[in-house]
Amino acid sequence: MLTNILKSNRPAVIFLLIISAIALWLHSFIDPMGIKIPSDNLYIPLNNFMMHYFEVNSLLSVLFVFALVLIQAFLMIQFNKKYILINYRTYLPAFFYILISASFVHLQRINPVIIGGLFIFVSMDFIFNIYRKEYALNKVYLAGFFIAVASLFWAPFMVYILILFISLLILRPFIGREWIVGILGYLTPFLFVFIYYFVFFDQHLESVIDSYKQSLHLIKSFYSLHFSYYIFYCFLAFVIIIASYTIAVNYQKKKIRTRKYFEIYWWLFFISATLFIFFKNVSYEIIYIISIPVAYLLTDYFYTIKKSWFLNLILVMFIGAIVYIQITAH
Repeated sequence: MLTNILKSNRPAVIFLLIISAIALWLHSFIDPMGIKIPSDNLYIPLNNFMMHYFEVNSLLSVLFVFALVLIQAFLMIQFNKKYILINYRTYLPAFFYILISASFVHLQRINPVIIGGLFIFVSMDFIFNIYRKEYALNKVYLAGFFIAVASLFWAPFMVYILILFISLLILRPFIGREWIVGILGYLTPFLFVFIYYFVFFDQHLESVIDSYKQSLHLIKSFYSLHFSYYIFYCFLAFVIIIASYTIAVNYQKKKIRTRKYFEIYWWLFFISATLFIFFKNVSYEIIYIISIPVAYLLTDYFYTIKKSWFLNLILVMFIGAIVYIQITAH
């Protein structure tokens, strides 16, 4: 029954999504207690600008990030309507995104990943738009441009330029001009920032450059989590594996365009997971990006599998695991 409600396209589901999001963030509204993340110690231009106006553990910062999560959740619904990633009009991608991104309670704070993630959304929109377009130079330029803007909030987003190049290989025949234009779009924001600091804040330019270098360091260490997190993420990994197997089995049945879009999202997941595993200054905040491809994957799985009792069981276990986090991990 729960699955059928969430899979429906009724407006009441929007109300249910918002109520669910508020419930998952309620403790942070009452008692903000965000943990420090590696980017707090780096001098990244737009992140420093934002942190100047927001205190990490304040109600205002929590409300701001909560609003961004809801915006990105509903952007995922619009993406599905526009590009038909799932052959149904559904709110499930938003539900899974809200659920997974809210799972790490202590990251319900102002952070550069959720802000930069908005620009990644914009970039992905331009990337998806180049499929079977006769002229795509402007969209390729803007895709590279907004990836660079995202990295002005969170430096590891620099690596996501690989998404643009991989997408060009997947969606387009090789056209050298498009690759050059993508690089130019990517370099433009960095050029403006370099000139700005060189002219007005020369004393900080070296700190900015060093911070970007540090963001690419590969020495990695992990800190232990509460047991409830391991339960949730192990169960999530299990569902991702069986959903990936299901989509692989049914891959040839999908439209060519849909297959290509899912390939791009697979690379988004792979690059994000690689950053988390190997990069020193990439921590659990990357859950806000990993949640995007995972949400679409799980939605596709829920529409592929017809056993309602099994899907309801998965949802109940998901919700139960995250409620356990809410109760114990504070």
